[in-house]
Order: sequence, then structure tokens, then C-alpha cells
Amino acid sequence: MSQIEFDIEWTERASKKVERLMPKGTPLALPPIECMPAEGDVLFLGQGDKKQPFIVVERQYHHEGEDAWTIVLILDLPE
Repeated sequence: MSQIEFDIEWTERASKKVERLMPKGTPLALPPIECMPAEGDVLFLGQGDKKQPFIVVERQYHHEGEDAWTIVLILDLPE
């Protein structure tokens, strides 16, 4: 069975916004692997009524060895 890990990276604009929305180290709830967002999908992140939209601008796959994979979602702000 493969080991799959997830990571989120932010564009510079999105990084500044998310720092204001959520304290560093706040865990993000991601959907299960079967429902992982694709490029162009929108995720609403934040706490309570402060949720804001972030767009998946890229999804990368990194092979880390025999059965280890990392899926990276790169998020940006909507135009």
C-alpha cells in the first residue's frame, strides 16, 4: 500500500492573506484523497465566519521513494 502525504504551498499573495486569517500552526482539514481538489477548484479556508476563498492554481505529485508520494496543492487568491 502506498503512503501518501499532503502539503499546501501558497503564492506570496495568498500567504499574506492566510497569515491574517489563521494563526501559524492551525491545522487545515483537507478532503479525503478521493475528493482532492483539482486545478481551478476553490477551497474556503479560515475560522468561523472569516472563511475566504483560495483557488488551487496547481497540483503537483512528488514520488518520494518506492511507495511514498506527496501531493502538493498550490493555493492563490481569486482575481
